[in-house]
This record gives sequence, C-alpha cells and structure tokens, in this order.
Amino acid sequence: MGKLKQHMNWFIGGGIMLILAIIVSLFNYFQSEPNMPNPSQVPKEIQPELQISADQPARKMGEENDGKKTEIMVDVQGSVKRPGVYELKEGDRVLHAIQMAGGFKEEAEVRSVNQALKISDEMIVYVAEKGEKFESQPVSTKPVEDDHTLVNINSADETELQTLNGVGPAKAQSIISYREENGPFTSLEQLLEVRGIGEKTIEQWKDQISFE
Repeated sequence: MGKLKQHMNWFIGGGIMLILAIIVSLFNYFQSEPNMPNPSQVPKEIQPELQISADQPARKMGEENDGKKTEIMVDVQGSVKRPGVYELKEGDRVLHAIQMAGGFKEEAEVRSVNQALKISDEMIVYVAEKGEKFESQPVSTKPVEDDHTLVNINSADETELQTLNGVGPAKAQSIISYREENGPFTSLEQLLEVRGIGEKTIEQWKDQISFE
C-alpha cells in the first residue's frame, strides 16, 4: 500500500512538471513570434518612396497620351490591290500607305514611288503600271522655298504644279483636268472642288500660288 502511494506521488509530480514545461514552451514560442509592423510605425523616410512607386503608372500614362501621334488621311491610287483613302499616323511613310492598300499589283512599277518618303495629310500616292511614264520622284511633300516665284495655278504645267507642297503627278493632273473642264480658278476656295485638295492644303498654298 505504501509503495502504491509512493508511485502515485511520483506520477502526480511528473504530470505537474510536464504541464509546467508545456507552459514555459508556449510562453517562449509566443515571445519569439515576429511582430508585424503597424503601417503607422513605418519610418517617415521610407514613406515618400512608397508614394513615388504608386505615382509612377499615372505619370507613364500621361507621357503616352502626350506623345500620341496625329491621324492623317492619304489617298492611294494606281496599281495597288485596294485603291482608296486610308487613315495613317503622322510619321508613317509611303510604304505604310501602300501596305494599307493591299500592296502592289503584279503589273505595278515599284520604282514609280519613293516608299521611304514620309506622308502628309491629304497626300495622293499614285503607283504607275509597268510601261507607264512616271517621274523619278512622283510623290513629294517638300514645301516651296520662300524665294521661289509664285506658281500660277491657272497656267502651270504638271511639272510646275509638283513644286507645290504635297502635289504628285495624280494631283497635278486633277488640277489641270479641272481647269480644262471648268475654266481658270478664281479663288482658293474653288480649289476645294478638286479631288485630293482640302482646307489644310490650300492653307499651305495661299502664299505659294497666284491666279494671274
């Protein structure tokens, strides 16, 4: 009976020690857990960096909007698969306009156009067929120099008309055909009746042409 009581005391004592060990272990575990920082405790010198990171996408979007290119209209005619008026971007070249029109036909004279030339609004790009007579630089956007003589819009031939800004063989021929059918031009506004000529074009020509 005495031995049984002694064993019971050992058992109870061991249990108490085990419970104490568990309590100490749990206490040490929670003390060692990393404390999550409170947002209000973030050092002030770090906060500006976080703000910069948040603002970066907005600035980038603004820069992209500021760099948006202007849309321009170009009339592609001649030996291309889909002749017509196409919308392109400022800075595009004749090559891009021809691609928009489906590319060259098999009978196209590729040398009749300068594919590297930058396009301008209201330009006519004309692709000649093989065997068709064409100028070495059929499409030009080079403006007339200030010291040049004014171009008489009512008497100038095809070559002289092509010295005007944005005039190629097709547009020059349209001006001549209009003169032959309707008589001489009397005002800038009347030029708007010619295919391929818009308000921007005549604004550029007002100091470059004459009617007498």
